[in-house]
Amino acid sequence: MHQDKSTGGLLYGLGDNRRALGVSAARFTGDEIVPIGYYELDQEFKLVSKDDPTSDQFIQEKFAISKNVVIIELSSILVIDDQGRRWRLPRGSDAFDGLTNAGRLRICREVATERDLFNCHGTFYELPAENADGFAKIRPVASHDLRIHDYASYRGMLVMTGIEPDATASEHLIRSDDGQAAVWVGVIDDLWQLGKPRGAGGPWSSAQVSAGEVSDPYLISHYDQRSLTITQQSDGPVTFRIEVEVLGHGPWLLYKEITVTPGEVFEHQFPDHFQARWIRFVAGSACEVSTLLVYE
Repeated sequence: MHQDKSTGGLLYGLGDNRRALGVSAARFTGDEIVPIGYYELDQEFKLVSKDDPTSDQFIQEKFAISKNVVIIELSSILVIDDQGRRWRLPRGSDAFDGLTNAGRLRICREVATERDLFNCHGTFYELPAENADGFAKIRPVASHDLRIHDYASYRGMLVMTGIEPDATASEHLIRSDDGQAAVWVGVIDDLWQLGKPRGAGGPWSSAQVSAGEVSDPYLISHYDQRSLTITQQSDGPVTFRIEVEVLGHGPWLLYKEITVTPGEVFEHQFPDHFQARWIRFVAGSACEVSTLLVYE
């Protein structure tokens, strides 16, 4: 991640027929946050400084970014949904670890009816509502190395904060008249231009597993150039079942059954036509095992 300094801001579509997007702006330098002031993005998409400490305080209190929404591990990002189901997602840059844990990056927000954007460890995902099976049907949209502080919908547009101080002027970049605050404005489909989904990780990393133990599901859909390596340490060969799930709600199907000897590096490149939503692994006997998936 190349942004050590950025101009951020918490966002809220103001009520009471005010027809503006409130921006509680702040400047980030490393882990330091310096408040800038309160601004509003009006109907003409002008970012204007306002003397309104009440609205500023309301946004800071009611729309503060939650901490510990996800669990960042060395191998992957663990999400436990409202039903208690466990899901694992790929990692991006290590720089996202501290920023995410400190609540510096918005993780999830509804941007359209029944449609959330989930921005986790450098990848934007489409996240259906819980009544549409939520994380089971999550879909990666694009990956990035940007320090996006907050995002929200306003008048049919997608607004984001986390702008580099020297960002090049463009039709998407709106700066305040005083030059202190800035937002990016576009449409949701612009996210596809950030870069194709990518990441690395897996459900097990030097994990001590027992015979018959099943890993958590790990996302594999909507990526390409997908590769897998498996290594294990034990007293002898271990057979692993590689299982895949296609629909988001079962059943799990056998993709391959492979045997790995201690110290061997099993490598597999998934073919272009491979179709699955989730992947998991089942250990045939006790061992220390790593399952690494790389999406490029």
